[in-house]
Amino acid sequence: MMNNLNLVDQYVNYFRLDETMLGLNVAMINAGSVIGGLFAGQLCDTWGRKMGIATSAGITLIAVAIQASATHEAAFLVGRILLGISITINGTAAPVWVMEMTHPKLRGSLGGMYMAIWYFAAIIVSCIALGTYRFDSTWAWRGLSVGQIVPSLMSLALLPWAPESPRWLISKDRNEEAFELLVTLHGKGNVEDVLVQAEYREICDTLHFERTRPGSFKALVFPRSNLHRFGIVIALNIFTQVAGSNIVSSYSGLVFEGAGISDVHTQMCINIGINVFCFFCAATGCFSIERLGRKSLLFGVSCFMVLLLVIICILSALYGDGSNPSASFGNLAMIFLFSGAYAFAFNPLTFVYPAEIMNYSQRAKGVAVGQMACYAFGFLNQYTTPIAMNNIGWRYYAINAAWDVGMCAIIWFWFVETKGLALEEVDKLFDGVVHTEGIRIGDGTNISLKSKEDVGSSQTPPVDKDIFTNV
Repeated sequence: MMNNLNLVDQYVNYFRLDETMLGLNVAMINAGSVIGGLFAGQLCDTWGRKMGIATSAGITLIAVAIQASATHEAAFLVGRILLGISITINGTAAPVWVMEMTHPKLRGSLGGMYMAIWYFAAIIVSCIALGTYRFDSTWAWRGLSVGQIVPSLMSLALLPWAPESPRWLISKDRNEEAFELLVTLHGKGNVEDVLVQAEYREICDTLHFERTRPGSFKALVFPRSNLHRFGIVIALNIFTQVAGSNIVSSYSGLVFEGAGISDVHTQMCINIGINVFCFFCAATGCFSIERLGRKSLLFGVSCFMVLLLVIICILSALYGDGSNPSASFGNLAMIFLFSGAYAFAFNPLTFVYPAEIMNYSQRAKGVAVGQMACYAFGFLNQYTTPIAMNNIGWRYYAINAAWDVGMCAIIWFWFVETKGLALEEVDKLFDGVVHTEGIRIGDGTNISLKSKEDVGSSQTPPVDKDIFTNV
C-alpha cells in the first residue's frame, strides 16, 4: 500500500512530507513489528494459532481506523505501528498454523502460498490506487488505507470454521481431538490410515521429548544445535530485507525515476504489472519448493539476483536521465526480473523455512524473534533507502549486490536441506536423532516402518498397531 501511497501527491502534500518523513512513515510499521515479536510467540503457544490470527485481525481493524482517519502525521504513525504489531502476530501464527496442519507432501507449497497471496492483495491495492490517485480530496489516500480492513474481516468471518493445529492440541494434552483432526485432514476419514497413525505417533513422541527441555527464550540458543537452527532463522529474515527487494516494493517511484520513467500514471501501471508478474513467480516458486529443495532454491536465486543488481546498477549509472529509451526499457526489464526472482524463492521460503527448522517448543518463539530481526533491519533499510537513493543514486544498487554476494556464501555453507522430511524428522539434521524409532514419514508418500514392534513408544497414547501388519 505504501508503495502506491508514496506516488499520491495528495498524501505527500497533506502531511508535507520530505524524503526523511517519507521514509519514516514507511519504516514505522517495522517498529511496531519489533514490538509484536516480543509476545507473538507466547501468545500463539499459550492460546493457540487461531487465537493469534484473530488477535492480529482485531488489531488491524483498530490500526486502519486510526490511519485512515488521521489528520496529523502522529496519528498516521500510530496506525502504522499498530499495523506492524498485527503483522508480526499474524506472520507468526498463520504460517505456523498452515505448516502444522498441512499434509507433509504439500507443506512447502501451501506454506509458501501465505506470502504469495501478498502479491494478489498488492494487485488489488495497485488497481485501487490507479483509480483514486487523481481525487482532489484526501480520499485519494484514505481510501487506500481503508482497503486494508478487508483481509482481516475475511479472517474473522472464516476462523470459527477453521480447525486448530493438531500439534498445538497434542501439546495441550488434547490428543483425541488432534488424532480425529489428522484422520480428517490426512486420512480422508480412515482411522486406520498408515500416514495418520505414523504421523500421530511421531508428533506425540517428539513433543514428549521436548517437554523434558526448557521452553524459554534461552532455549533458542542452547544447546549448540538450537543455536544453529535459530541462526539460520535470523539470517534468512535479515536477508529478506537487505537483498534489495525493498527498493522496488516500497520506493518504486524513486527506482522508476532512476530508470528515466517519471510519469505517475505510467509508474502505477508498471506497479500493477510487477505485482502480477511477481504473483505468478511466487505461486510457481511455491510449487517448486518440494521439487527443487529449500537450500538450492535460495542459493540459485541469490546468485541470479546479484547479476541482475549489477546490470541495474550499470544501466542506471549510464542512462538514468532517460536519454536512451531503449536503456530505460532494458532497466525496467531487469527490475521486473529481479522482483520476480525474489518472489520465486524468498517470498515463500521466508516463512516456510524457519517454521520447518525450528522444533515445536521453539517454533512460534523462533519465528516471532526472527521477524523481529527482519523488521528491525527493515526499519533501518526503509528509513534510509529514500535518503540513499537521493544522495548516491545508482551506487545503492551496488551496495545491495555486495550484500547478496555475502548471502550466497552463508546459504551455501550454513543452511541445511529439509526437502522430503516431516517436521519432527528435521531434528535429525541438527541433533543427529529422531524421537520415534522405526518410523520415517518423509513427504508422506513413502512411509518407512522398521517393524511393527518398533512403532510408537510407551509415551504415545495407544493407537491400533494392527494397521502396520501388512505394510
